[in-house]
Amino acid sequence: CHLVSLLQFERHASSFRPAPGVNPRGSKMMNDTFRVIVLVFLATHVPATVLMDSQALVPKSVVPKFAQRLLEFHISTNHDPLMDDQPVWFKSFILCELMFQLPFFIIGFRAFYMKRNWIRIPGLVYGVHTATTLIPILAEILHSPDIPSTQARAQLFLIYLPYLVIPAMMAWVLAIEDKPFGKAGDTLTTRKSKRK
Repeated sequence: CHLVSLLQFERHASSFRPAPGVNPRGSKMMNDTFRVIVLVFLATHVPATVLMDSQALVPKSVVPKFAQRLLEFHISTNHDPLMDDQPVWFKSFILCELMFQLPFFIIGFRAFYMKRNWIRIPGLVYGVHTATTLIPILAEILHSPDIPSTQARAQLFLIYLPYLVIPAMMAWVLAIEDKPFGKAGDTLTTRKSKRK
């Protein structure tokens, strides 16, 4: 069902693509500023996933003490009911984060750093998947009775919001551009095909 939706999105997005011809410098939307934002996002997500989010699933005995204290500080300061109560549906999202997203953070960082076009489809899948999971998370934050004030609710909402916005923007840019990094982004692929 998700794959069909993704293919339909890809087909629909093609109508927004520019006329034939590839900009050798890459997509105007995939500019250096956005690329740096993605790189910082992916790089910082690795320790956040390993040290913080993983605590919803892994035994407490294997979690470093400083990471446990960091999570306790986050929960007490930001009143995060999801990391505090850890409902089953939320744990299922964390499982996806560990199994699918964590490897992508590393692979994606390398591809965006080296400006490789082969990241387009994996990045599109990651962006759509991650943005989709943030919808129920943000909805829970908006309606949870466990958050003590409007200010605390807004603060927690803004903490989670980039994890919706940046993946969604990544998916959008990669969906409308066949070669987000221009012709130069195919360099590695071209070299391999020549060797064959």
